[in-house]
Amino acid sequence: MNAQEKTQVQPEIFLVGVVHGDPEGHDKALELLAKVRPRVISVEISDFSLLYRRRYQNRWHFRFQDLLKTLTPAEQRHPALKKVAAQINYPFEAQAAQDYAGQHGIPWQAVDLNCIAREHLPRYRRELLTLDNLRNLTLTADGDWRQYILREYKRARRAIYGRPMITPTALFSKPSPQAAMREKIMARRIKRLACTYNRLVHLGGWEHLAPRPERDSLADWLAPGRPRIVLLDDRKDL
Repeated sequence: MNAQEKTQVQPEIFLVGVVHGDPEGHDKALELLAKVRPRVISVEISDFSLLYRRRYQNRWHFRFQDLLKTLTPAEQRHPALKKVAAQINYPFEAQAAQDYAGQHGIPWQAVDLNCIAREHLPRYRRELLTLDNLRNLTLTADGDWRQYILREYKRARRAIYGRPMITPTALFSKPSPQAAMREKIMARRIKRLACTYNRLVHLGGWEHLAPRPERDSLADWLAPGRPRIVLLDDRKDL
């Protein structure tokens, strides 16, 4: 075997940071995927979450709409309730991956841990979607939803492209051992997919792409593979 045959091609990994609930996220993601043309897509969602959401999503929406009818028109327009709507919607990241993969005959895979969704999603019915909770949310500071999304992407740029956060006023506190293990396991799954298919796009929350002093974020674990990191809002820079 000659030296050229021994050389292994380094898989291409594109880590795409998103703001969850971005109302334009689905179209942005499809535009990015069409530009990068991956051979596989991974998404920060678990198999449990996909199944649970498909089963209960209609019930969540019916309950949410019923609760909204008890609020004033001004309360109904509050950005905090738009955030609730985004939480119970089918995540645009998974929908975009599913749509692109179906159109182009490539696989996509959920890579998050089931235990996260198994703990949180059942609480939507009894904690998130209650009249008291929605009314309390409307008492928080008002604002524009699209401006909130823009501010989150601006915050993401500072965290990802700036220096790692190390002060007590950092954007993030030190993660728990369980959270750090989650990053490591997702990174392992992404790396396995990338090595199998050679060109991968990962769609997930931007917080996982910010470097940490402990070097235990998703991006830190994948750093040896030199992934390309981009925010969904900056997709035109690819």
